[in-house]
Amino acid sequence: MGLLDKMLARLQDDWCKGCKCTMEKTRKQLFALPSVTVGHYVEHKDPGFYQKNLHIVEKKADIPSGMYACGAIQYRCPECGRRVTVLDPFLPVRDEEKHEGTVVFENGELDEFLWR
Repeated sequence: MGLLDKMLARLQDDWCKGCKCTMEKTRKQLFALPSVTVGHYVEHKDPGFYQKNLHIVEKKADIPSGMYACGAIQYRCPECGRRVTVLDPFLPVRDEEKHEGTVVFENGELDEFLWR
C-alpha cells in the first residue's frame, strides 16, 4: 500500500486504520432522534445518548417535522474484523438535509445496539 493510501486511510471513515484497507458496509439504518428538535442540536460523544434516544424509522417521511434524524452506517474490516460506526445527525428541511457533522465510534460502543 502506497503513502497516499495510508494518508487517505486516516481521513476516510470506511478505511481500516489498522489494516489500511477498505472496510465493508455491514449495516445502514435511519433513525429518528425525537429528543432533539429544531434549534436544540448539541453534538454528543457518549454512545449511551444514542442508545437511549435513537428510534428506528423506515424512511425519512416517517420523521416528524422539526425533529432531527440520524443515519447510521457500520463498517467492518474484512482483514481484521474491526468495526466502526459512523453517525450522521441531520435535520430534514423541505426535501433537503441540514447535516451537523459526523460522530464516529471506533471501539464497538454501538455494535450491540445496531444489531438488536
